Order: sequence, then C-alpha cells, then structure tokens
Amino acid sequence: MGRKRNAGTVSDSIVADDIGQFPDKNVGEALGRVTGVQLSRDFGEGNAVSIRGVEPDLNRVEVNGVSILSTAGNLNVYGGGGRSNDFRELPAEMVKSIDVFKGFTSDMTEGSVGGTVAVTTRKPLDFREPTFSLTLSGQKLDTLPDWKPRASLFGATQFLDGRLGVMANVTYDRVLTRGDFYDGNSWARLADFDNSAEKTVSYYNQSYSQAVNDALASVGTEAGCATISTPDANVLTTSAARTACQSQWYDYNPRVSRYRVWTRDDERTSGEFTLEYEFSDSLRAFATYQTNSRTQQLNDINYGTDFTSLDRLNYAVGATCPRVTTTTAQNVPGVVVDENHNVTSYVVGNCLGTSGRGGDTAFSISSRDFLYETESNYLTYGFRWVGDRLKVDFLGANAETETLSQTNNVSVSFNTPGLVVTLEPGTSAPVFTFAEGYSPSDASAVSQYQIQYRPSQSSNSEDQYKLDAEFDPRTTFLTNIKFGGRYSDAKTKGYDYGGFIISPGANLASEVDNIVIYANSINSTARVSDTATVDQTEALYGNLYQTNYFTTTETWSRAFSNSVFDAAMTPLPSDFHYAGTLPSTWMYPDYNSVAQYLDTTNFNLNNLYSGVGNDGNTYDQIPYSVNEKTDAQYVRLDWQLPLLGLDIVGNLGLRRVHTETNTSGKFTRNETRLVNGVATTAVVSNTVVNQTRDYTKWLPSFNMNAWLIDNTLSMRVGYAKLMARPLYNFLVPNMTCTINYTNDGTSDDGPDSCSAGNPDLKPYEASQYDLSFEWYPNRDTQLSAGFFYKDIETFYLSSRTSLGQQDVFGDGVLYFYNSYINGEGATISGVELTAKTAFTFLPGVFSGFGADVNYTYQEATGVGVYSQLDGSELPYPGLSSDSYNATLWYERGPINARLAYNYRSEYLVTAADQSGNPVIKDPTGYLDGKISWKAPVKGLTLFAEGKNLTGEDETTWAGDIRLISTGYSGRRFFAGLTYKY
Repeated sequence: MGRKRNAGTVSDSIVADDIGQFPDKNVGEALGRVTGVQLSRDFGEGNAVSIRGVEPDLNRVEVNGVSILSTAGNLNVYGGGGRSNDFRELPAEMVKSIDVFKGFTSDMTEGSVGGTVAVTTRKPLDFREPTFSLTLSGQKLDTLPDWKPRASLFGATQFLDGRLGVMANVTYDRVLTRGDFYDGNSWARLADFDNSAEKTVSYYNQSYSQAVNDALASVGTEAGCATISTPDANVLTTSAARTACQSQWYDYNPRVSRYRVWTRDDERTSGEFTLEYEFSDSLRAFATYQTNSRTQQLNDINYGTDFTSLDRLNYAVGATCPRVTTTTAQNVPGVVVDENHNVTSYVVGNCLGTSGRGGDTAFSISSRDFLYETESNYLTYGFRWVGDRLKVDFLGANAETETLSQTNNVSVSFNTPGLVVTLEPGTSAPVFTFAEGYSPSDASAVSQYQIQYRPSQSSNSEDQYKLDAEFDPRTTFLTNIKFGGRYSDAKTKGYDYGGFIISPGANLASEVDNIVIYANSINSTARVSDTATVDQTEALYGNLYQTNYFTTTETWSRAFSNSVFDAAMTPLPSDFHYAGTLPSTWMYPDYNSVAQYLDTTNFNLNNLYSGVGNDGNTYDQIPYSVNEKTDAQYVRLDWQLPLLGLDIVGNLGLRRVHTETNTSGKFTRNETRLVNGVATTAVVSNTVVNQTRDYTKWLPSFNMNAWLIDNTLSMRVGYAKLMARPLYNFLVPNMTCTINYTNDGTSDDGPDSCSAGNPDLKPYEASQYDLSFEWYPNRDTQLSAGFFYKDIETFYLSSRTSLGQQDVFGDGVLYFYNSYINGEGATISGVELTAKTAFTFLPGVFSGFGADVNYTYQEATGVGVYSQLDGSELPYPGLSSDSYNATLWYERGPINARLAYNYRSEYLVTAADQSGNPVIKDPTGYLDGKISWKAPVKGLTLFAEGKNLTGEDETTWAGDIRLISTGYSGRRFFAGLTYKY
C-alpha cells in the first residue's frame, strides 16, 4: 500500500512477498492480479498483458529501468509487432517489486499508451547480512504423465566491511504442456451457396471511401452487380467493383476444419549476477549481468481438411469434372447453409486426378516439429551520487537477443471424395464422415507424402544510456527539480525464408536467364501412383533459374506407399481431450520414418544468411532491418501547496522525444504475362530498399495528490500526453509490385498494383486524464476508485488500406497502392475499483483471513476498425469491457494460503489473423490456489499449488457460430519446498 500512496502518478504495485504467496511463476501472471491489467495465456501460462485495454505491443516493460527486448521470432514469418516481450522469460523469483504506472511523469521513459511495467530486482547491499534461499519443486499437467523440475537459487553477501556486495539469482524451469483443440480455424466467403435474395452483409471495406462503400452497398440484387460501373476508377476497376458488389451475397464457409494435439517442451534458464560497491556514503555503483536461455521443442499434430477454394467441391458431371465457380456454386450438391448464411455442412467433391481439386489430397494428417533457441543477454551498470542538494543517477545498458527457429513438417494426404464435413450444433466442432474406402485409416487412400523445412532467424539489440539529476531548491513551494536525458540505439533484424533474384537477365519476359539465390523454404514431395512400376522415381529438383530450386518431387508406387504407411503411422500419446462425438485418437506420421526416403540434402542452415547462386557465386540473403535511435530530455518540477487546509502535492513536467528510424526491406517486382495462353505471374527482380525518417514529440504531464483527510483519504488528478512508436513490422519497407502485361479478358487480368509497408507511419499518440480516490481507514485496509479517459489522437490501422492510384516510383506510371496508414479518433474510458482488507477483527484463528478484490470496466468508442472478412465494425483490440480478481487469503502461524480467481470478459485478440479473420475470445475465468506451511526446521517451507483448478478451456470465434478454435491446456500442479538462510 505504501508504494501506491507515495507514487508520483496513478500506479499499483506488487512486492516479492505478495508474489510468492500466489502460484504465479512469471511477471505476467503476477501482473494479472492488478486492477486494470488483463492477462493473456498461451498453453495455460501467462505470456502477455493488456493495460487499460491497450494491447501488449503498446505498453512498456522495463527491468531496473532497462527496456526488455522481444524474442518473438522473425517478423515476416511469425508476425507480431516486435515490441512486446514474453513474460515467461521473466521468472517471478527474480523480482523485488513490480510497479504498474498507469499515469505518466516526464522522467519516465516514453513508449507506452496503456501503461509502464517497471520491474525492480534486488541489489546485494539491500541485505544486511549474508542471505541464501533455495526453492525446489516439481510440476505436472493433468494431461501428461511426467513431473518436470523447477528450481531457484539465490545468494547475496557482502565483503570489505559491507561496502562490496555480491549477488546471484538463478532460475531453472522445465515446462511440458499439451493443448488439445478443435478448429474451424479460419473462415472465407467464396461464393453464394444458398442463392438467397437476402444479403449476407452490406458492403463495407475500410480501404475505400464512404462514397465507394455506399455505392456498392446500394445495389439491391446480386444480378444488379453485373451492370454497375466503378464508383471511383482511381481506387478499383469496374471488374473489381462488380466482384466486390457480388460478394455481399457470398456465404461464410470454414476454411480449415481440423483437430489438433500440440505439445510444448520448454526449457528455460535465467540468471542475474550483480556486483555493487559503496565508494563512500555519497557514491554507490553497480554492474549487473542478466542472461536468459530458452530452448523450445514443439510438436503440432494436425488432423483435418481444407475448403480454401471452390475447387474442393469439384464433382463429376457425366465424364467431365468442371471447376466450380461463383456462378455455379449454388448448384453444388450437399452444401447446407443456415439462416445467418453460414455453411454448416458440405461434401467434398468426387473428382480425382488434380491435387487440391475435389477429393484429391482433400484430407491430411501432419506432424510439425519446431526447435526454437533463444538467448538474451543484458549488461547493466550505473552509479548514484548524493550530495547536499544534488543527486545524480547514471544508468547504462547493452542488451542483445537472438532467436533461431528451425521447423520441419511431415504430412500424409489422402484422397477422400465424398467426405462430409458437418459443424456440430452448439460447439461448431467439425465432424468428419468418410466414404467407404476413403478415410485416413485406409492406406489405399494415401495420395501424397510431403516433408518441409523452414528456418528463420531474428535478432534485437539496444544500447541505452540515461542520466537523471535531482536538485533540492529549498523553497516552500518547489520541493524538487528533476532533469535529465536518455539516448538509445535499437536494432532489429531478421532472415526469413530467403531466395531472391540477383539479376533478371537481358530478357525480362523470360526467367531462363535469371541469376538467383535459392530459398530456404523447401518441400520434398512424393505422389503415390497406382500404375507406377518402381518403388521410387529419382527426386526431381526445380528449375535452376527459380528460387525454389531446392524443392523436389518424385513418385512412389502403391505398394511402396503401403509399406511406408504401415511403418510411419503411430497413435496419439493419449486420448484426445474432446473425445465423444469427436474421435478419441488417430494415427499420425513419424517424421523420420518418412523423411528417410525423401530428399533432405538442403534441410540445413547453410543457405539462411548467404548461399551459392546458380552462377556459382556466393550472395548474401536479404534481411529486414530497423535501426531506431532516440534521444529524450526532460524537466520535472515537484511542488507542494497548502490550500484551504489541505496538503496538496504534485509534479509538472515536459519531455522532448526525438526518434530517427532507418529501415531496410525488399522490393519485389512481379510481372504477369501470357504463357501458352495462360496468364502467369513470375518474380522478375528483387532489390533492397532503405528509408530514413525522423520526428519529434513533446510530452507534457501534470499530476496532483491532495489529502482530503490527512493520511486517510486522498484524491489524485493526472494529465499526460502519451506516445508509443509504430510496430516494427509495419515500418519495414517491404514492397511487392505486380505489373500486368496481359489483356486476355480472364479473371487474372488486373491493374498494376503495389503492396508495401510504411516507414512514414506516425506513432500512437494519446492524451490521458485520471481521477482517483484512495481511502486508508486503517493499516490493514485500502479502498480505491479510479476513473480514466484516453483520447487516442493518432493510431495506425492493422491492415493495409487502398490509397488509390499512386505514382510510386516518380516515373509517371500509376499503381493501385496499398499500405498501412494512420487513423484518428478512438477513445477509451473506464473505472477501476479496488478493496483490500484483513479480517483482524475476527476471533482466534479466523483473524488470519483476508480478502482482496478489484474490478475494471472499460469501453472504447470511435474505434474505426473493421473486419476484413465481412466489413463489420470491430471492438478495440485487446480490450475486455469487464475484468476482476477475487482473492481469499489466510495468514496465521505456520499456514499461508491463497485462493484466487481471475476473470476477463470477451475481447478482440486481433482484427485480422493471417487469413484476415477477426479473432474474438470468449470470456475466461481461472481459479488458482497455493498453500504453504512453515516447518519446524528454521527457514524451511513446504508448499503445494494448483493452476486452472476448474479446468477452463478457451474458445475464439470470427463471429456468430464461426468457430476459430476451442482448446484445453490442462490443470497444472506444483509441490515443493523453499529453504532460506
């Protein structure tokens, strides 16, 4: 309570003793107990937080004043904004205290719109005598048989008459998790299956002006779309306008229906080592080295089908297999559509012979293995000098992280003509009904084996230096003057699947004379033939002049396929959690059992950073990179003013922030030409693009705290201008332009177009207003109510927007241009309520009870974010309107116990996933508990913990019955001991 009372702005705090009394294993899980903080989980573990409804990438996390870097992986491969961290890499055992600053003062480092999480770790001279502690525990998930270890070792001591302090803190954790899921995965709107006169949606596309949207939405019949002209030729062609108009009648269909069993074996080691020296009573210096090592072995077993194009429905008409189109989709047999225009059942077509069409390779079972290796290293150093009226603090840090990812995948595809896919009422779980002889248990139905290899790398670094000074002016009104500055130089860089054209040769209309370096995204495929006379044909590589040269294909005989199938297929380790209507188990392929027969020559890292081109020379791959340099200066005036008998204190400040970004990406030029009468698009050149931009922002802040009743009731008022820089993945100037040289009247025809990142994006900017009341009726009780309002003046849209025809290269040629843009106008407001008390007034053993509760309500208006799937308006990403924590605790004698419930209401995870679907998560409630007992042996405590005691699962939707995923990640139990000396 004391930290909150004395803070210079609106904040909440947790200290190590509080964290240790909960079953929270990382900083994020501890933060989830704080008012206004909403926790997101991955496989049951807390990994990210939203603060006051603002998504993780727009909050700042620092340890001892040093920025924590992202280890999320390659931006081009795995997405993400590159600014948020994974809290699983910050173990709770390393924490001395956590402050969540929801307001802002000018001496705080900028970079947050929601709030700043300031983690403080221990220093060796904090301890008056040598201190040692050891925690050992085992952990087990209810869906897995084995116990895994977790250990923490801490020691601190002093030398040289207490002037030199040495401290070490090491945590080791081996977390084995499993998630069982059933998916609709993502949804599309491919065609009008029900031929209903009623629109599925009225047209709206955020990329277009209101006039364009109104013109398309005004068309009342699907037939009427065939005769309209474009409402704005600068934005879309007449052909595109007619297709967009017709899409208003297109029904929703599930794209990837499947079951999944995903396991995660996550080994983490974190260490912090600190030297602190007191030169004199006025000067103290320190150096800290913090290291984090994380190795993840991931396995994803997938069992399902796809409906990503109308070709999946191709069925025989007489002796032919015509392709289903948008004009014939309503005639396809077996498609069932509900009253809200959702496809709830369909039948895979009976055509075979062409992969991806009809029942050919319509069902697959795969097993993907990932190896993630992450290293993070932070060197922090600084000093504090305290004079008579002046204090000076210096902080320097050099940080670097690297994540190397290697994935391989094995899949077995089956011909399943006549497969019926039905969504189960109530849950939307997909139910598969196979035709006789065409199921994944039939070796005779196997049509293809494939293995894949995908490596990528990403790295981040930041050098940061901060100098702060405090001067005591010794005046009645002005109590302290703070001033200082900060400089940082941050870099993020990544190598993805690579492959590019070094030179297009003299003939741009042909690929044959291209000079290329090959891609790391490699497939080795075997098609199964009933007529093959040899077991295997020789693996055929791609074309030497194409970047996918390493990809191979071959043919296997049916007999050979059957032998591989019998040896490679293995059952699930244990039953599927959702067994019942859904199967309890299935067979999946073992990677090595299949890969031994396919070409894996280039399944390695040899081509990740550079490689040999088809001309025999060595070339570097093209990475993305962002170099962000910032410098900031500030002044903060602390003041006090007795007014009307009240003690009023506060601070007033101004921060100047200058940011310079140097970004590098890849420009890809595609050309569409007629090849044998067919419009074919090919890459003809790749070049590196570099951009430099800078901007300056001024961030004023004001905070006031008045004790309405001395030391009992206080009122806080706050104002601040906030900013958070754009996500790295939006800034990278990757650009792909397609020039169309065809004019054959096919659907492949289209205008020249470019799609690009935007290094000119402005940062998020918001003005925030706070009003809060804190009541401390006695030493054991706190009641508080806070009200906040954020006016988000500038933000950026999470999907690219059509900017009409632009002269992209300054040569007079116009391209339909799509890029990220800034938006304006959203507001977030809310109320935060907190109550804490100890029931010391109860008699005897009952006096050890206490309770903590908090509740947050928040809402957003004027968001301006829309679904790419159907144009519907979406809520603010990451914002749950309601969340609360309720904790009942007991502390008396040797017993300490906590039972804690954490709830958050529905929220939008993202406005557009990789398939363009909005992802909306259902409300969740997690019950955790811990009980500990101080044994008669001095310093020894035994404990038992449980997380997700009620067995909560999580479900996400794209709206209505459109299931994205339902998954269960299990209950987790811990048992262990702590010894302190």
